[in-house]
Amino acid sequence: MATVNKEEHSNLLRNADEVIEAEKKYISESKNPDDNNEIWALGISGGGIRSASVGLGVMQALVAAPGKSILSKMDYLSTVSGGGYIGSALTWFLHKGLPDGKPAGTEPDNFPLGQIGSGARTNKKGNLILDFIRQHGNYLLPGKGLNVPSLIGVTLRSMFVSLLVYLMIITAVLVVATYAQLFTKIPIDIGPVRLPDFALIIWIAAAVIIILALTSLVFSIRTHLNMGSEKRYNNLIRGQKWIGKAWIFIFAALLLGSLVYVSNLLPNIESKIVTAISSLSIGSVIGFFQHKKSVDQSNTNQSGLPVFVIYLGAFVLDYGLLLSAFLLRSNFQNPLYFGLLIVLILVLGIFVNLNYVGLHRMYRDRLMETFMANEESIITNQWGPATDADVALLENMCDKSRRPYHLINTNIVLVDSPTTKFRGRGGDSFLLSKLYCGSDATNYIPTNIYMKKGSRGMTLPTAMAISGAAVNPNTGAGGRGPTKNTLVSMLLGILNLRLGYWTVNPKHYKTIPVPPNFIRPGLNGDVLGGNLSEEKNDIQLTDGGHFENLALYELIRRKAKIIIISDAGADASYKFSDLANAVEKVRVDFGATINFDDEYNLEYLLPGSSSGDKLMTEKFQLAERGFAIADINYHDDQNTKGKLIYIKSALTKDLPADIY
Repeated sequence: MATVNKEEHSNLLRNADEVIEAEKKYISESKNPDDNNEIWALGISGGGIRSASVGLGVMQALVAAPGKSILSKMDYLSTVSGGGYIGSALTWFLHKGLPDGKPAGTEPDNFPLGQIGSGARTNKKGNLILDFIRQHGNYLLPGKGLNVPSLIGVTLRSMFVSLLVYLMIITAVLVVATYAQLFTKIPIDIGPVRLPDFALIIWIAAAVIIILALTSLVFSIRTHLNMGSEKRYNNLIRGQKWIGKAWIFIFAALLLGSLVYVSNLLPNIESKIVTAISSLSIGSVIGFFQHKKSVDQSNTNQSGLPVFVIYLGAFVLDYGLLLSAFLLRSNFQNPLYFGLLIVLILVLGIFVNLNYVGLHRMYRDRLMETFMANEESIITNQWGPATDADVALLENMCDKSRRPYHLINTNIVLVDSPTTKFRGRGGDSFLLSKLYCGSDATNYIPTNIYMKKGSRGMTLPTAMAISGAAVNPNTGAGGRGPTKNTLVSMLLGILNLRLGYWTVNPKHYKTIPVPPNFIRPGLNGDVLGGNLSEEKNDIQLTDGGHFENLALYELIRRKAKIIIISDAGADASYKFSDLANAVEKVRVDFGATINFDDEYNLEYLLPGSSSGDKLMTEKFQLAERGFAIADINYHDDQNTKGKLIYIKSALTKDLPADIY
């Protein structure tokens, strides 16, 4: 089904309960009659390539369990961010099959991601896929021309095109402001007093300030009147909103007015050009390094740049853009040149696809080439284009092997949502899966219909890359962090330093005929803000860790009986912040409580808690064990219970010597 009309689209929207029922029915059709009806699930956390590695080890251990493979009992596989790398690899090869043409599965003899006792040079056939992933774990730099200069060059290309478009837009605005005489100095005499010659835009800002002062006095005097009426109450709210808008206008007007005086302070055209270029360069460099540090943070525990440096970089870049546009505006006051500028803005601003010109596409392709490689690349153990996976639609996955049914967790950015909960969290859990895509905020739509207008639809590699889009304006781990700041988001937006993905809102039938671009939703999304909500046609999807980084949330929603979670997030100090975030969200949203067992609690995961050899414990800060067990109380009418087995990457006793 490629397209539907408006009425059919509305009838196809589902809520979360209906989606879960459809999933259970789909999964149950692949179960044997003697299988129980309990839901078992595996979740693999975010944490970049580290999480993918740990998650791979957990899956291998489950396959190698004595008796029957535990992985084969899993109904769901829930992944987020880096966990999605290896989870998507499993989903892809269960669909595609083994390199020798045989079907892949979740038993020891057909598991595609490594077989017990196999080595790279002893049983190459059984470990071909695993060996390829091992050797290409540095996925952003696979070689064959895709090296450091290529990576930096693509980033600079993205930044340059974005800066150029927004510089042209600001220049056009300032040309219009110049025609309106807003930068012309106006002398004002009040009797014997001659005020300084300020630009008209500054006098307008001053006039607004005076109006605010006068209305404040009038409001204060009128407070003795009866304040109990509904009309007065609504007027108070309306007045408070207008005060906020007025101060935004005042700040913007003073900022633009300052350009006249900053420009005059620079003695010649050379100094003006150097100042403008320096401002743009400093802001761009800070933005670039913040982006790089934030990407690295998903793989290591290092922090990004100091917050004040990020804010400074954002201000310097924004002001540098304004100053550059102010200096350029005189070159476009000729109507012909101004017309050409507008045409160029429309061409570059509307017809450039943000999902392709940014870093998302490069990130998506490099991940796909490592974790979903073509058969030829795997057999030769040589990097190559992953043409098979490139066209692999998500709706076609989990077909030959319906279990584990893959839930790919992402975040829909909702910093401007009218709903307090979504706005406070900065987003909502947005699910990408075989049957349905969507969220509580947007409702869910069948995957075989989603994004089919002007596009082939959601692919598995794109879903994986969205789930791992760790760096993006207006987002942060668990909904927190400096990149949620408006000024910093503007910095990243202007430089197009994003890994997120613009797509259509599942609940809206209408879509615009052009791709997501610099003007819409780029300009009115991240740069100016105010349009990132579930009510808009365009929505932005990012790393699922920006909502919940353990991939636990959707499994609790499905009331799984057994949940195994592999946590390899960046947590060198063992603060368990991802766990805390998940526990809090499932309690608030679903009423489910998670209580850890006294004998298998989190205390025994801490470094130095081992009761083994004292010397080894002190030297390597060994933990007593690498897991904890908790009871899940779903608090529903059936008093449903569950078990959480929480696995944390930790050094314990009796590990192989090379690990120590």
